[in-house]
Amino acid sequence: MSHPVPESTLPALVQGELTLIGGLNERLFRLLAAIASTGSITQAARAIGMSYKGAWELIDRANNLSPELLVDSSPGGRAGGGTRLTPAGQELLNLFQRLQEEHRVFLDRLNRELAANPNFRFLHRRFGMKSSARNQLFGNVKRVVPGAVNAEAIIALKGGDELVAAVTHKAVETLGIEAGREVVALVKAPQVVVVKDFGGYRLSARNQLAGVVERVQRGAVSAEVVIKLAGGDALAASITNDSVDQLDIKEGEAATAVFKAGAVILGVAER
Repeated sequence: MSHPVPESTLPALVQGELTLIGGLNERLFRLLAAIASTGSITQAARAIGMSYKGAWELIDRANNLSPELLVDSSPGGRAGGGTRLTPAGQELLNLFQRLQEEHRVFLDRLNRELAANPNFRFLHRRFGMKSSARNQLFGNVKRVVPGAVNAEAIIALKGGDELVAAVTHKAVETLGIEAGREVVALVKAPQVVVVKDFGGYRLSARNQLAGVVERVQRGAVSAEVVIKLAGGDALAASITNDSVDQLDIKEGEAATAVFKAGAVILGVAER
């Protein structure tokens, strides 16, 4: 079932100025339309926010490049002067305005199709979020477990992975964190530990997400290790280059991203 997006949000999805082959754009045709309505190059330039000199330069160039004269002007006198479109100029303007309307109809249809696509709608909304946290994971709250001081929110990620976030009771109430609510979990890369072999030990960290090393990107001092989880989500860890060498971390090998529940910040979309 599709969910319509409010009309006011549609232009935010796909926009575009109609540009013809050769670089002809709306500025020339806005000027032609203004000349047609005012009969004056001075008034036309003022109407579209151009300088008088710039308007004449654009008209002169268009006239020079066109097989037929597009704009004609007559000097002032007792009969008065003026600037007008020639039949060729009016025909060109009419054609562009028709193309412009077809272009508007096309963009409107495309926006509606994109807005009706749930994957695109979610992606569009989520990309609008700006955060310095390297890891941004979206999921749904499975359950909220209250504690003496804080509560634990269990988040279901893609592919069956679960993430645990420790949040205050106040945050649970204020954000409306409850079963079924979509949330975004923010985790900074330096707070993620990479484990290749537990060596028979168990760790107290609530989040231990197993996957495969997808990428190791070294910097001057530290490296970013990206672990791909079973469901397709990726988690980035920032560790030193020495740690990469000591652990012998290689792409394609199994590894586990480990981080505390307190390292997770939850966010919710406005209702």
